[in-house]
Amino acid sequence: MHYGMRFFIGFIFLSVSSLVYSQESPSFDCSLAKTHVEKVLCSGGNSGMGDLDQTMHDLYKAVNNSPGVDKSALSVSQRKWLIERNKCKGTDDTVMNCLYESYRARYIELSKSYDKQQLTGLFTNDLGMMDSVLFPDGTLSVNISTDSGAPSYDSCMVSFRAPVEGSSVQHVFTHDEILSDKKCSVDMKVSSDKMQISSKECRALCGISASLDGTYKRQ
Repeated sequence: MHYGMRFFIGFIFLSVSSLVYSQESPSFDCSLAKTHVEKVLCSGGNSGMGDLDQTMHDLYKAVNNSPGVDKSALSVSQRKWLIERNKCKGTDDTVMNCLYESYRARYIELSKSYDKQQLTGLFTNDLGMMDSVLFPDGTLSVNISTDSGAPSYDSCMVSFRAPVEGSSVQHVFTHDEILSDKKCSVDMKVSSDKMQISSKECRALCGISASLDGTYKRQ
């Protein structure tokens, strides 16, 4: 199965016991959306499109503000990427998958000058996937989506950003993030070829049979 499509389908089969998070809006005003690509990015709900575009906006801004960057060259390359991105065509699902591929490739291009550990990328296992993007300040943006499959279709869906300390990342969720008094925490061991995740007290993020835990390998 195409991983972009799997990410989309994973959102659809959320069980009633799963906690669904509102998605980020894209970086532009959706009331002004005219093209098919712009409308798909504004699709909202659990599509993940808003997060995808907002992460790009934040990453580009961070790279542009980094010391020594050639702002003119960066701007030109971003405009070229936007032209290519806007060539995504077809059904909403086809455009969505095209956009995932386009954005993921651009994340890697933007971060390659400082991402020496090569942490930016798509990592998967049998139950789900994780998108990670390293920012110039050393923080890692993480988006994890997993599902347990039939018969329950319990799912986990979580996003956070936390600093990389050596080969480790830890994030402790606040009450406002998960609407739970549990001290949910996610611990990660990170490398260029795999990400190992273990969580504690994070049932509020998942259904009964789904989990964030496991080893995710680079695609």
